[in-house]
Amino acid sequence: MPVTKPAITAEIAPGILLDSRRALINPMEGWMALADLHYGYEIHRSRAGALLPGWGMQKCRDTLLALIDDHAPQRLILAGDIMDGSGSVSETGILLEILRSRVEDLILIEGNHDRAGLKKGWRLQPFYREKDFVFHHGHQGAAPPSVAGCLPAESPHMTFVTGHEHPCVSLRDGAGLRLKLPALVQQRLRQDLHHWILPAFSPWAAGGTFRTSQEHLATWACTRTKVWKLS
Repeated sequence: MPVTKPAITAEIAPGILLDSRRALINPMEGWMALADLHYGYEIHRSRAGALLPGWGMQKCRDTLLALIDDHAPQRLILAGDIMDGSGSVSETGILLEILRSRVEDLILIEGNHDRAGLKKGWRLQPFYREKDFVFHHGHQGAAPPSVAGCLPAESPHMTFVTGHEHPCVSLRDGAGLRLKLPALVQQRLRQDLHHWILPAFSPWAAGGTFRTSQEHLATWACTRTKVWKLS
């Protein structure tokens, strides 16, 4: 059986890699972060009457485990919307048990889709800090007071890393072809505070163009095996 090569990464800041499979990695500090798994999307939506094929959870699980195998993070940070809704509590719990057996620390951040059933068995926290990086889901804004108010005043520079927005880019060839790709967006909130929005990890998340009044720094598009800077 041929060996599958790891997906390509790009250095989007000193020492910080973006894997084309939509995960953010700091190899030196030993963490990997991703957002918006929406695990169990097809199960939760089918209970509301949608007719969806059942491939999404397996693809999500297989990709995530491959990322762990390739990068061997000590800490895995799931930045919110780990599940899609109440209909997928048990399936999401099974996934988290698998992940907990594969990494030293599993850090779970609460998103707006994460329901009480999951929180009964797992500790979900509002945010998590790794030195100059603060991870939260983003559904309460880029720098909500509940998060910013807990940070030490002496911090010279911080980067908020969120999900929630499902950013993507649309590329056109001028002849009718349109390609929609998940993307990571970097912006500046103020001189000492940056904001990065992670692409959605879920294979069901189509995403949308991210618009903001903040200063835009860069957009990084992801395909299955490539990451590149668009602006």
